[in-house]
Amino acid sequence: MADVTVTAASVRPLGNAIVERFTASAAIDVGAPVSISGNGTVAAADGSTVAGGRCIGVMVAVQPNGASTTAAASGEEVDVVTHGRISGCGCVANTPYYVDDDAGIISDTAGTKSNLVGIGIDTDTLMVRPELVDLA
Repeated sequence: MADVTVTAASVRPLGNAIVERFTASAAIDVGAPVSISGNGTVAAADGSTVAGGRCIGVMVAVQPNGASTTAAASGEEVDVVTHGRISGCGCVANTPYYVDDDAGIISDTAGTKSNLVGIGIDTDTLMVRPELVDLA
């Protein structure tokens, strides 16, 4: 099992990536897979639970006036790529990547509740395309 090495300062949406804005319900690092945690809020996805494993995309930015450019605090606005390419992820081409059992981590091995985050395009690019595989 190998976790994706994310360079938070290099994570960016590419091309025609679909980006949605949410409010963080807890601290989240840029480059983390996220799931809906409440009323329009997101938290780091956690592959060990059904609710936490429902990845909707990857956080790519903390919005203006955030205290950090590489992590969001609870209550801050964040941008999430729900579909499309992002840079800053150490990937292997044509390799599927999943939500890990450790919250906020992307791995080449599925967590307890299998949820695809995306497919590696090259050594720096991930095609984000969340898909529920097995939440049983």
